[in-house]
Parts: sequence; structure tokens; C-alpha cells
Amino acid sequence: MIIYAPGINLSALLAMLSPLQYVSGLSLQTIIDHIENLAIGLGFVLAAAGAGRFLLLRVLAPGPLNVWEDISFSTALGLGTIAHLVTALTAAGLLYKWPIIVILFAGIGLGILSLSKAIDHHEPPDVFKPNILDLTASVLFFAALIFTLGTAFGPEVFYDALVYHLAAPNFYVLKHGFADMPYNLYSSLFLLHGMLYSAGLLLRNEIVPKLINYSAGVLGAAAVLGLGRRHLSPRAGLWAALIFYTVAQTLQASWYSGADLLLTLFSLTALAAALRHKPGERKFLLISAVLAGCGMATKATGIFPAAGIMLVLFYRERFSPRAALRSAFFWGLIAILPVLPWLAKNQIYRQNPFFPFLTSVFGVPPNAAADKLAGFMADARQMGPLELKQWLIHPWTITMGKSGSAWSFTPLFLFALPLLFLIAPACAVATPLWIYFLTVWLLWSLTSGMVRFLMPAYPAAALLIAAALDTHGHRALRKALQIAALLACALGLYFSGALFYVNGDWRVICGLISKTEYLSATRDTYICSDYPAMDYINRKLPVNSKVMILGDARSFYLKRDFIVSSAFDRTPIVEYASESITGHDLYARLRREGVTHILINSSEAMRLQLGYNIFYWDKRAAAVFDDFWSRHIKESFAWSEVQGRNKNHVAVFELVGKLPAGAKPPINLVRDVIQKNVDAAKTI
Repeated sequence: MIIYAPGINLSALLAMLSPLQYVSGLSLQTIIDHIENLAIGLGFVLAAAGAGRFLLLRVLAPGPLNVWEDISFSTALGLGTIAHLVTALTAAGLLYKWPIIVILFAGIGLGILSLSKAIDHHEPPDVFKPNILDLTASVLFFAALIFTLGTAFGPEVFYDALVYHLAAPNFYVLKHGFADMPYNLYSSLFLLHGMLYSAGLLLRNEIVPKLINYSAGVLGAAAVLGLGRRHLSPRAGLWAALIFYTVAQTLQASWYSGADLLLTLFSLTALAAALRHKPGERKFLLISAVLAGCGMATKATGIFPAAGIMLVLFYRERFSPRAALRSAFFWGLIAILPVLPWLAKNQIYRQNPFFPFLTSVFGVPPNAAADKLAGFMADARQMGPLELKQWLIHPWTITMGKSGSAWSFTPLFLFALPLLFLIAPACAVATPLWIYFLTVWLLWSLTSGMVRFLMPAYPAAALLIAAALDTHGHRALRKALQIAALLACALGLYFSGALFYVNGDWRVICGLISKTEYLSATRDTYICSDYPAMDYINRKLPVNSKVMILGDARSFYLKRDFIVSSAFDRTPIVEYASESITGHDLYARLRREGVTHILINSSEAMRLQLGYNIFYWDKRAAAVFDDFWSRHIKESFAWSEVQGRNKNHVAVFELVGKLPAGAKPPINLVRDVIQKNVDAAKTI
């Protein structure tokens, strides 16, 4: 058994590169499942590319594009278009499989129509003659693409996806439209990417959203290639794509359903369009604004790259301030449009278009708590109070891995970017790239310590470094920097591969263990599994059942209606108990809400109670709950994980009007297991 720790481990590398282990468990059914998922994911991306290319060619017609610009602009526009169409379906209560299929076939049809008119790529002759280092970079880049593609076929275990990125889209799929999740503040965050994920879930399963997310990373690399080829050189484009894609945080973002890669794709293509904008024209300005707006509608931190792009536009029109203001006004007016549906949704459900932000202006909704919201803000920031010294040294702190979110972060940005003032070639795009990079970095550094939130800035830094790698002077320094870049990129791939390998995530992909076995096992990247209980509910309970989840914020794998609360929200069972007089009143309240069953995850509840006090009731409310439990609860399912570092226990209980005569109520997990263990832990 290989125990993984940061650092190069030759035995781990040799173990990872042993090919037979990956094919020994593959069955025909496993291969067919992967092929079907890949076909659906590829069809989705092709439909987006088709729709986007039709818009790009027939509607916008901005001018000559190189092949990488064609691919990245078309697909980014298409993904944004499909996401907005799915948003409209969701708002109309028409979130079903057949409208999604119609949209995708329409996208493919529009793509076929667009083939009748080719985009003028207008590229200069390719004079790029790769040397051995360039070929090594190409092989490393290709290896990274293949590795991350393989990781996308595993079941989703990313905590944020199970609580938010996939959980909210899954809830909308169950409801066939938008529906309030009053105790999950994550559902109030902007979710344009979630509309793509809802469509993917309707088409098959969570692997399709993971492949959509993976494609966003690949398309981001294509956009980097396009920017490099357009403004620098083919060699610089290749190296920049490699540097961007092999940052450990980029690689790891490729194997789950998150928001960062789609945000980066939208922001990067918006920047690329802004760099093509010329004073007096509007087409590239429109493309840039729409894509930047899609980025902001994907994640609130999309405002950072949007601000950077705005400053780039001001810089490029700096000699005509009036024209710059007109362009900025037009750009901003268009960019805000994709955000409006999410502002409207929050206004309807939370009476605050920016919830969970700006509660000091709009107030705290009745179902939220100010102290819980403060905890959410602190958790999102991943940093303490901002101090000048810590801020000044944070690039070093991050690069050295002293920040929890910066594990194996690339050293290239810290050590190579300062060298650019010595060896960077003179090129028109350098200053705009610096403006964009520094703006995103500065706004990020003042608000968060989560390194993956900086991801939209990675491509700009990579392009600046790659420009220096392809300069004609300082030959010795340039070669040394190329070798250092290759080593840094190889290490990023190695560390990510080792993490994925040692966690055993590859075993389910290769058919060595089943999905149920994989999702039922606790490990560092997937703690206190609740999957056995959810699997029981999905298979055994009637379709009209409604489940209240206690002690766990994750809800994605549940395919029945449910009520769930995050650690940063009020807990509904506590609120209901506080409003009830007796246990029977609490039972009646739950039945009015439609609840038929309760799922309790004891181990996860202990963790959340210790860290976030999710059961914050007073003695009277706790007594009401205990009375309810003793009279109206019958155990339907229980499962314990007895192996691994932590013992895990999940159970499903049915609400009954009255227990059968002589029947004893099941053990009160909240009072006699969760709370007692938490009290004992606090005394240690």
C-alpha cells in the first residue's frame, strides 16, 4: 500500500504507470457505460458549438478568426445560449428531458447549416518548427488532457457539488422547474452553469455534467492557444496552454462538477474578444460583454475578471476618453443581462437580489440567521482579518503550500513573472494581459484565500510567461526557464495524479469496484457517506415520498423530494420544534410539509454540530423533538460502515401517526448518539 504525502515518490509513480491494473477489472458493461456517457457529453458540446458557430457566423460575423478562436468562441457562446434556454425552461416549469433533446438537436442542426459558410481563418503560414522541448511540452499537455478525461468518468464526490453545484440542479429536475430551497443558501448563488448540469442530469447521470465541466477546461486551453497564436506565436500558445492546464488546481477542477472552469472559459473568451475590439466597432465588444456576463452569472467572483476586462477596454481606447466611456457603458449594459434572471430569482425567494451578500443593505430573510451568514462569509473567504504583512507575503505563502487551498500550487507564477521585466519581448498584448491579471489577482487577494477562485487569472499569467519563453534574446535564461516550466508542469500533473490514484478514485472508473461500493466508503475526499441510505430511499420508497435530511447538507444523490439545510442556514427540524408545543404538534407540522421520512447521518451530524452548531435548540424544543421521536418514528433502514478510519452510521425513519401497540421507538440518534458524542468531544 502506498501512503501518499507531498513530494516525489518513485514507487508511487511506478505504481501509477502500471497499465494492467487499469484494465484488469473492465467489463463489457463498464466500457459500454463509459462510451454512452462520452457520446452524450460529446453530443452536448457539439450542439453548443453548432449553436454558437451559427450565432458567430450568421448573426455576429465579427471578422477573421484563427481555428482556436473559432472553436473557443463558438462553443463558449453556445454553452451560454443553451444555459439560458434551459433557464427559461426551468422558469416556465418545463424542465423535462424532451425539450433538452430538442434544444440539442437544434444546436447540431444550426451547426450543420453554419458549415455552408466557412469562417475566414486568415492565418499566416505556420512557421512553428517544434524543438525537443516543444515536443515534450506537447506530450505533457496531451497526457494531462487524457488523464483529466479519465477522471471525469467517476461518480461525483466533491462536497460543493453534492451540496450546491449538482444538488440544486437535481432539485430543479425533481420539481421540473425552479423551486425554493429555503434552508440551503447555496441555492441562492448564481447558477448559470447549473442549468447546463440540469440538462446533463436529464440526459443521463452526473457523468454528463462532469464531462461538460471537463470540456470547459479543454476549451479554456483552446482559447489560450487562440490568444497565443493571434497575439504572440504558435509556440507561445502551446506553452501557455500547458502552463494553464497543468496548474494542480486546474487539473483537479477537471474531475468534478464545479463552476471554476466554466467561469474561466467565459472570462477568457470575453478577454480574447475584448483584445480583438477596435474603436468604433461593436461586434467583438458585444461578444466580450455577453461572455463576461455569462461568467458573472456562473459565479459571483466573475465580477473580478469582468473588472479586468473593463480596464483593458479603457486602456485600449485611452486616447479617446469619450469613446472609451461609450464602449464601457455599452459593454456593461450587455454584460449585466445574463445576471438579471438570478437577481430576479433571489428577489422572489429572499427579497434580496444579491443574497447571501449585501444583507446589511437588504436585511436578513426570516429563514436565515445573521450569525450563520457571517460564518458562511468567513468560510468562503478562507482567510482571517486582512493584515498588510500577511497580504504582502501571501504569494510566497501560497506557493509554499502554507495555505490550505494552495496544495501543490505551481511555483511558476511567483518565480517566473518577475523575470518578465528582464526577458519579456515587446508586444502589444503584454500590457492588457498585465492589467487583466493584476486586476483579478488584486480583487481576489483582498477578498479570499481560496486559490482556485483565482483561476480566471491563470491563463493571463501563463500567456505572459509563454511570451518570454519564445523571445529571441537571453537564450540561456530562456532555456532554463523552459526547462523549469516543464518541470513545474510535470510536477503539477504528478501531484494531481498521485492524489487521484492514492484516494482510489480510479478503481470505480476501471470497474474494480461498483458505484455503490465506491460511494459507500468514507475517505478524506468523501467523508461520512450517506449514499447507502439515499440508495435505499431511491429504490424502496414510493415516488411521492418526501425526506427530511438531518445532519447532512449533501442531497445530490437523492431522487425523491426532500428538505435539506446547509451548515450556514437555520435547521428546519429545530425551527419546527421551537414552534410546536408537543411532539404530536411537530409530527403534524412535518406532515403538513409533506415529510414522510427522515434520513439521519450520525457521523456527519457530529462533525457539523461540533463545527457549526446545527442543533441549536433550547431545552423545551429539544424535549418536543424527543417526545415526537418516542411517539411517531419507526426505523426503516440502517447501515454502518465498520471499516476505515471513522465508523459511519446512517438510517432512514418513517413518520407514523402512532406506533403499534407494544412497539418500542428506535434509539434517538440525535439525543443519545450525536449530542452525547459531541458533548464528550467538547470535554476532551
